[in-house]
Amino acid sequence: KMQTVSIVIPTMNRLDSLKRTISYIAQSTVKPLEVIVVDQSTDNTEIKATKEFLEKQSVNCKYVHNDEPSLTKARNTGMLYVHGDLVIQMDDDVDVKPDTLSSILNIFSNEKVAMLAGVNEGFNSKHRSLIGFLFWKKNWRKRNIGHVVKSMYGRFPENITKETPTEWAMGFFSVYRVALIKKWNLKWDENLTSYAYAEDLDFSYSYFKKAQKEGLKCIMSSLVIVKHNVTQEWRIPSRKHTYMIINNRHYLRKKHFGNSPLSRIAVCWADWGEYLRRLLKNEAAKDWKDAMTGNPL
Repeated sequence: KMQTVSIVIPTMNRLDSLKRTISYIAQSTVKPLEVIVVDQSTDNTEIKATKEFLEKQSVNCKYVHNDEPSLTKARNTGMLYVHGDLVIQMDDDVDVKPDTLSSILNIFSNEKVAMLAGVNEGFNSKHRSLIGFLFWKKNWRKRNIGHVVKSMYGRFPENITKETPTEWAMGFFSVYRVALIKKWNLKWDENLTSYAYAEDLDFSYSYFKKAQKEGLKCIMSSLVIVKHNVTQEWRIPSRKHTYMIINNRHYLRKKHFGNSPLSRIAVCWADWGEYLRRLLKNEAAKDWKDAMTGNPL
């Protein structure tokens, strides 16, 4: 039988972005079974406008409201309403192509495929930085696949072919089998709060490890390329975001690698590498050093 696809989209105070995203989904040659929008907006006018917009759509949209702004909670809440065989977890600022959903269904017709990581249009990491390898933010041996390093960074390969293995997926667009999420009792980690840096790496890497044990494949594909409409240029993160990057990575290192001395060294070494990079580029290096050395936020 034809598999069905549910889509979960967390959103917060970004109705214009959401409208654009839904309009692209509505143009799909294959329609999703449902689009579950988990709204965390606080403004009543925005909430009302979002509900009204979703009610008018040609695709089946369900509106859910979460009072507490938390990306991980929103993703978990969305999963409670999913009825499809596959779930696309995506952001509210992504353009899908008309054939995106049909390509996904074709890929998942292979029962061995457990996870698909979306590729961002224009993605190119050809600026291969040797510093990244030097400071253990990338693994040279795994450079041609999507991989997670012991310093708790996720990395994608330079060239993505029709089918490229990956150990993780980015939160802006990733596809999972609902039955496997339930079977393995996986949830997005709500200890990662707010917009939850690395929540996608944590969930997808946990899922990958389970899939690997069962001989299933986690892949990226040049057949599924979407456009993530975030600003592409590097922005200097706020002090709060800097602390979140370091704290979440240290927390996830312990979660995924236990007290392995190698991973502890790897995280600290990568932190120093990032400090050096920021120092050279004059990008809020003091905030990074303060976060590394445990100065209060």
